[in-house]
Amino acid sequence: MLALSPKLVRQSMIWLVIGIAVVGVMVALSDIDKMRMSLARFGAIGWATVITLSTLNIFLRFGRWQYYLRTLGHHVPAVRSLEYFVAGFAFTSTPAKAGEAVRSLYLKREGVGYTNSLAALFVERLTDLIAVVLLALAAAYQLADYRWLVILAGAITLAMLPLIHSILLRRLLRKLTDHLEPGRIQTAIRHLLNLLKSSAALLRSGPLYGGMLLSLLAALAVGLMMYVALLQLGVDIALPLAVGIYATGILAGALSFLPGGIGSAEAVMIGLLVLAGVDGTTATAATLVCRIAAMWYSILVGILIVLRLETRPQPELKET
Repeated sequence: MLALSPKLVRQSMIWLVIGIAVVGVMVALSDIDKMRMSLARFGAIGWATVITLSTLNIFLRFGRWQYYLRTLGHHVPAVRSLEYFVAGFAFTSTPAKAGEAVRSLYLKREGVGYTNSLAALFVERLTDLIAVVLLALAAAYQLADYRWLVILAGAITLAMLPLIHSILLRRLLRKLTDHLEPGRIQTAIRHLLNLLKSSAALLRSGPLYGGMLLSLLAALAVGLMMYVALLQLGVDIALPLAVGIYATGILAGALSFLPGGIGSAEAVMIGLLVLAGVDGTTATAATLVCRIAAMWYSILVGILIVLRLETRPQPELKET
C-alpha cells in the first residue's frame, strides 16, 4: 500500500468542499426555478455528449503523457499508466494543481524517476497553457475590429515554441540570474532553468509539436462542451465564440492560481456569455454543466482510481 501524504489529502478535501460551496452559491444567485428548467431541458443526451467529450479529453491527454514517458525511455504498461495518470485528477483542487504530481509517486514504483515524471508534467502544463491561449483567441476573433490583434497574438504565441527549446534561451536566463541579486526572482528563474534542462528531451521539435497537437485537440474537446451545452439550452451561438469563451474562463482560472480555477473560471465564463447576449440563468446553467463534466467528473474518477490503487498491493519498487 502506498500511503499518500495526509496533508495532501486534507488540503484536497478542504478545496473540494470550497468548490462544492461555490457551485451552491452559483445556483443560489440565479433563479432556481429557471435553473431547474434549464437543467431539465439539457436532458440525458446532453449529459452523455459532454461526458463523452470530457472522456475524450482525458484519453487525448493520456496519449500525450504516454508519448512523453516513452520519449524519456520509460515503457509503463498502458492500463497501469492510465490509472496513475487519472489518479492525479483526484487532486486537481489543490493549489496550482500541484497535487496532480501524485502520479510521480506511483510511477516511481515503475522505475520512472521523479526528475523525468516532473519534467513530463511541466511540459504537459506548458503545452496545455499554449493550447488554451490559442483557443481563447477564438472568442476575440469574433470582434471584427480586433481580428488583426488576434492574428498577431496567435502568431507570437506560435513563434514562442521554437524559442522554448533553444539553447539561446537557457543561456540568456543563466546570464540573467548571474546579474540578479539573490532573492525570489533569481530562485524562480533557477527553478525554470532546471525544469528546461530536465525537460530538454521533450522540448525538441518532434515531441514538442506532437504534444502541442494533442494539447490542442484535448482543449478543443472540452471547449466543444460549451457549444453543446448552449445548443441544448436553446442558445444559437457561433462555435468559435463558445469554444473561445470556455478557453478564456479556463485561462483566467489558471492565472488566478486558485485551486482548479474554482470561482474565477466560472465568473469569467458567465460574464462573457452574458456579454455575448446569453441570459444570466442560461449562462450559469451552461457553465455549471461544463464544469461538472470537465472538472468534477475527472475529480470523481480520479478519487475512485486512488481508492483502488491505495487498497491493492503495489508492485515492488524498481531500480531507476
